[in-house]
Amino acid sequence: MSDALKKNNLYIYDLSSDVLSSLELMVFDGLVSEVSKQEPISTTVDQAPIESGSKKCTSCGIELESLDLSRAHFKGDFHRYNLKRKINGLAAIPSEEFDAITAASDVESISWSESDSSSDKSDVEDIYSGVTDKLSTIFENEMRNLNISQEEKQEGESLLPSHLNTRSALLFLKSKLLKANKLFGIYKPLFNAETILNPLETINLWKQEDQSRKQSALFMIGGGHFAGAIVSHQRSTLTGTSRNSSGSPQEQCVNFLVSKTFHRYTTRRKQGGSQSTMDNAKGKANSAGSSLRRYNEAALKNDVQVLLKQWEPYLSKCENIFIRAKSASDKKIFTEGDVCLKKGDPRIKSFPFTTRRPTTNELKRVWCQLTYLQIAEKPRPVLKDPRSVNKVIATPKEDNKITEQVLTPAEKHTHELITLLKKSRAPQLVTYIKKNQIDVNFVLEPVKEYIQTPTMLHFAAFNSLKNMVLILLSTLKCNPTIENEFGKTAWDLGKKKDVKQAFQIARYNLGESFVDWEKSHIGKPLSREEVNEMNQKEAEQEQQEVEKVIKEELEIVRGQQKKQQELKRGVGRMLSQPTDLERTMNSLTDDQRMKLMREQRARAAEARMRQNLQK
Repeated sequence: MSDALKKNNLYIYDLSSDVLSSLELMVFDGLVSEVSKQEPISTTVDQAPIESGSKKCTSCGIELESLDLSRAHFKGDFHRYNLKRKINGLAAIPSEEFDAITAASDVESISWSESDSSSDKSDVEDIYSGVTDKLSTIFENEMRNLNISQEEKQEGESLLPSHLNTRSALLFLKSKLLKANKLFGIYKPLFNAETILNPLETINLWKQEDQSRKQSALFMIGGGHFAGAIVSHQRSTLTGTSRNSSGSPQEQCVNFLVSKTFHRYTTRRKQGGSQSTMDNAKGKANSAGSSLRRYNEAALKNDVQVLLKQWEPYLSKCENIFIRAKSASDKKIFTEGDVCLKKGDPRIKSFPFTTRRPTTNELKRVWCQLTYLQIAEKPRPVLKDPRSVNKVIATPKEDNKITEQVLTPAEKHTHELITLLKKSRAPQLVTYIKKNQIDVNFVLEPVKEYIQTPTMLHFAAFNSLKNMVLILLSTLKCNPTIENEFGKTAWDLGKKKDVKQAFQIARYNLGESFVDWEKSHIGKPLSREEVNEMNQKEAEQEQQEVEKVIKEELEIVRGQQKKQQELKRGVGRMLSQPTDLERTMNSLTDDQRMKLMREQRARAAEARMRQNLQK
């Protein structure tokens, strides 16, 4: 790699002069074919003058040494093929590519099956004639491979050539520093709606601006993990001590003004998905683990929004705010509630590539991938399986006609009743039943389709429509003892606790004399007050379990921290208890302590003198 193409010279906010001066923006048409800005594509074709002294074919872009070679070239398949491409708004192809196309098409060369002695005029006229020959077959096959039907061709022609027609997240730029088939790529999300119209001017402006005052925000959240950072557009200097750090030199130069990561347990191991997603899909679980995960989801949301509020001075100055959030609920954390970011902010963008688990190192990696020029292959026109085109063409319109099925009156009533039940439209349901004089125990049809849920009450219970269960029983007085083909009553089909409670409330409201409740299998009657009291007790018990689990986890964490400290510092030892004399000495001032010590020495001297006299 040359010095100009060193990775450090490809930072888009500080491109080297050699790289910056070599960049040339590429323009593409609607079919991702390169368009020359100097010679725009024309939809009309001028016949090349054969008798003139021209030694260059403008349609094929090649030099011809003599008049004889020119005549032979204008008669050949290669020239005719490029003329067809030009008529259809496509760029010319080199002779090597044409040879590959004809070889792959399994069609023999058809350079003028008639005698070569035919007149030049008739040859030229044949080029533009509408007669279908083998060359036209080759061209049509390639058009199918490029997914150009008549409708798509019109659409492609209507799409004006632009540098944005890349069908990827990158803008492409030529450079004389790269090989012929290589291009520089820069990510579109780095520009706003105005600057993306003139990307080269914007890149030059970035080079001149003071990037130390420019900054962007990076946020990633998923699986209970969160990582966020405010990054300066001005790179930091790579010092000698940082050279030994992990990560590439470019990642080590990323200048984070502030950063924060944290994690909360919100996803069950080997299961995937947040607890709220599982609750919506399978119903609310009552385990201690699920309660802890729900608590942690709410805590994680609060932590993120508190952080956004703390970083509000930084976020107000950010040029771009990149957010990666897998679920819709995670995305709402950043734009809903008491936060400084609002939905529709043009600065909020997503990462245009796949990212990994949210960490500080991953934020550095994605920032480097965003802000350094990418070296990419030259894009090719989008290909499509020609069989799909043939399939569309071969399908007759008559076969697409769908005959409407005639419904019986009972089936029409069933359709209306089921629609109202699914939408929980209780007043409209009552009105429809009374208006059409339908029995409240009406059997849904077709019977084979509703073999498990033959009545409205069965259907409401099976689909957990608790409000409709209460309306059907208390208001419409449906019979709860009716069984389906499998001997199941509506109560037996109810899955959730709140649906079961709706049955019990209805039994309380209707009284024991309404039906033989034993045949309905419905549990003991409960009033609304009793149900509310039971639910409140369960909620309190669940809250106590959550608090207990949190307390136990805190104790475990404290125990682990204590063990780690003991391993690091060693086990502590008990100190001996101080004597009375030591306590007395510690309570005295320096002068008092010196006086006491003099008295002790004097008494000791007197004791020695008395001992000597006794001898």
